[in-house]
Amino acid sequence: AKRTLRRRRKLEKETKQLIKQEELKRLHKAQAVQRQLEELEERQRALEIFGVKLERELRGESDSGTKDETQMLHEWFELVLEKNKLMRYESELLIIAQELELEDHQSRLEQKLREKMAIDGKSE
Repeated sequence: AKRTLRRRRKLEKETKQLIKQEELKRLHKAQAVQRQLEELEERQRALEIFGVKLERELRGESDSGTKDETQMLHEWFELVLEKNKLMRYESELLIIAQELELEDHQSRLEQKLREKMAIDGKSE
């Protein structure tokens, strides 16, 4: 009986350590995703500023006579492509963040279930 109890406690301790490690992994991954989202936001802001400037040049509202219209249109399309790429990347990061939230929620539910089962097992 003592041996069984010791094994059970050891198993519970190992399980708690694994859960803690998984939580830390999710936390680190969530922090990395958050940093990437912040960097992405900065890049999008910079593109927006450049886009406004380029749009003014295309409309002739700016005194930028050095660039020809073909070059400016090429830059405009490159800008639009880059913006679309960043938006797709942002969507991917948001999906990853949502997956992490769901994994964390699942882990908490599993922990609650284990606690309930342990309580029920002791009362029998």
